[in-house]
Amino acid sequence: MNIQKLPMTVLSSDGEHELQGVVYLPEGEAKGLFHVVHGMQEYIGRYDRFMRDVCADGYIVFGFDNLGHGHTARDSSELGYIAPQDGWRRLVDDVELFDRAMKASYGDTLPLYLMGHSMGSFIVRLTAAAYPTYDKLIVMGTGGPNPASGIAIVLAARLKARRGDRYVSLGLENMAFGAYNKRFKDEHDRRSWLTKDVAVRDTYGDDPFCSFHFTVSAMQDLVILNRECNLRSWPGALDRHKPVLLVSGAEDPVGDYGNGVTKVYRALVSAGVPTTMKLYENCRHEILNDDSYDEVVSDILGFIAE
Repeated sequence: MNIQKLPMTVLSSDGEHELQGVVYLPEGEAKGLFHVVHGMQEYIGRYDRFMRDVCADGYIVFGFDNLGHGHTARDSSELGYIAPQDGWRRLVDDVELFDRAMKASYGDTLPLYLMGHSMGSFIVRLTAAAYPTYDKLIVMGTGGPNPASGIAIVLAARLKARRGDRYVSLGLENMAFGAYNKRFKDEHDRRSWLTKDVAVRDTYGDDPFCSFHFTVSAMQDLVILNRECNLRSWPGALDRHKPVLLVSGAEDPVGDYGNGVTKVYRALVSAGVPTTMKLYENCRHEILNDDSYDEVVSDILGFIAE
């Protein structure tokens, strides 16, 4: 299929930044709109292969670099910094703004499929609750409730007050992610938890759009995102007529090796939300960059086609 790739920009909810996005257009009449929301310390360009494959199946696929990420950051000093206040809300509102712009440009009668990975999974979970304009939700590489979230939020707030919201705390970062490599320590690579593919990990480490650190304010936003989408009230805020697909690596520490994902699944089912969960054996956090890729794509295409 001849796929057309176009740039697209939308003004962020902060009123200052232009969200730098991309749209993949299939040949002929499109089956629907498919929105990809990327995770922490990455950018939408890392999803090119996946977005092309979904587009080749007949969907208009799109996404953008979140605030503090990729080309939406106006320079390197903005990488890892989202907003002075309530950056987590900005991230959620920006997804809806981009969806609205896409519907205005390509037709508001097309079904909308919303997918988020990692931090992006937290964002889309909250977007789905606040703006139920989607038809199906794909939640990839997500996490369940974190009992330490309250402590982390308070600590980040104190560091912000003392050192400023752009301060980078390696101690806070280590508290949040330091244990992620625990099962993979024999590989002598602090990014081993991402994927079994060493080449992908090396490329990630060499990429300036991936190798930056989050500021304390952005770390606070991340923890709040996780807390808010794991509140007991969250599943009840979703439309019970709109299906959800949970996909994650069985060896993903973000999802507590399947345990956290299962908690999310049970909460959704208990709330009456039609939900399917699949854990990919022997796969880690980035299931689109592991040997699960073909199976994941097939499962997602099958889910949205149902």
